[in-house]
Amino acid sequence: MAMKELQNLVHLESAVIQTVQYAQSTLDEMSRDSEINTQKIKADAQLFMKSIQHINEKLIQTISYLSTVSTAVPHGGSVYNSEKDFHLAHEHCSLVMDRLNKLDKKSKPRIFVLEKRETQMNSMNS
Repeated sequence: MAMKELQNLVHLESAVIQTVQYAQSTLDEMSRDSEINTQKIKADAQLFMKSIQHINEKLIQTISYLSTVSTAVPHGGSVYNSEKDFHLAHEHCSLVMDRLNKLDKKSKPRIFVLEKRETQMNSMNS
């Protein structure tokens, strides 16, 4: 499907070039000093307008296709989402480590106190 869309863009580029040529032909005919061929001006102007409409339709189709394809799909060359997820996970791990360290600091004296009390209790009972 991607190759087809690329080919459509190439054809679209050709259509834009042809549209510019229609516009040029119309303007050239209108800027003539001698006889102006109104039939040629009308024909070229109509071709120009039809070409513009065709290009507009094709661009709308291409934009619609691209918006459908790109929805919720990260760009193949982009690592932004992965980096963001990594940094968020790293922040979360840092917070957890800080909390664990705080708990560890608070619990060590209590363990020491409990061990000291147990030692005292054992010495009293003996």
